[in-house]
Amino acid sequence: MKNAVQHIRAFLTVAQTGSFARAAALLHLSPSALTVQVQQLEEWLGVTLLERSPRQVSLTGAGQQARGPMEKLLLDLDNIVSGSRDLASLQRGVVTLAALPSICSGALPPVLKQFRQAYPGIEIRLRDVVAQRIDSLVRENEVDFGLGVRARLSHGLDFEVVMVDRLCLFLPDEHPLTRKTTLDLADLSGQPMILTGRDSSVRERVEQLFDEQGLTLVPGLEANYMSTVLALVRQGLGMALLPESADDGLGGLQKRPVAHPGVSREIGLISRSGQPLSPAATRFVALLRERLAPT
Repeated sequence: MKNAVQHIRAFLTVAQTGSFARAAALLHLSPSALTVQVQQLEEWLGVTLLERSPRQVSLTGAGQQARGPMEKLLLDLDNIVSGSRDLASLQRGVVTLAALPSICSGALPPVLKQFRQAYPGIEIRLRDVVAQRIDSLVRENEVDFGLGVRARLSHGLDFEVVMVDRLCLFLPDEHPLTRKTTLDLADLSGQPMILTGRDSSVRERVEQLFDEQGLTLVPGLEANYMSTVLALVRQGLGMALLPESADDGLGGLQKRPVAHPGVSREIGLISRSGQPLSPAATRFVALLRERLAPT
């Protein structure tokens, strides 16, 4: 039945006021229009809801049984409308994302801070995972979107570049290579390197760079977290190629650029093809594009 909510509201207003005239005034309807709406509802339900007399209006047995469920129906509908408007206006909601650990420790926190300040009612759920997991989390609908590398993508996912992540060399303060302001990959050949874990996209890119140039990669130590890698570098146990953003500012090491185009890698937004994001996730992605846009 068309306009079912309007007809239910008409019946409930009559039931609450006990008068077609008072109910019509509250609903800004003529008494005849209100009568038609109640009659149409009764015809649709196949029962008489109201007993009418010249002096009063009362509920029938069927009307008494229907009143409670109808009131609950309108209350639930009002809550749905109110909640949806809150979501659309970014008053509340949840954004879930998966991102590379290097992004989570570097470029992402300032974006999260700005978003939280602008939209305090929206909850952010962040999963820092290695590259192999990001696309599966997105595809399985466990997160709204991911921030990762293009090489991991497969069918059903879209990739949009949002930033360029540049690797640079971290060295102990007393290392001989600190005398040079810019280094070539060849300068690193045969030198002990501290590497991230084997499931890390940074580790994969470093190995790929050495292999492409026919250089000798000498693994020194291996650690899962970049903070651990930097601590090992500070102790003079080797040097490391890491994203520039990995610099924790604690001192005890030096950072040098490496003159090779391959040390830059594209980091992109990974999303499900053809599936729109929620209003909250859409706004977060817009902020990502604004803050992390490649220069």
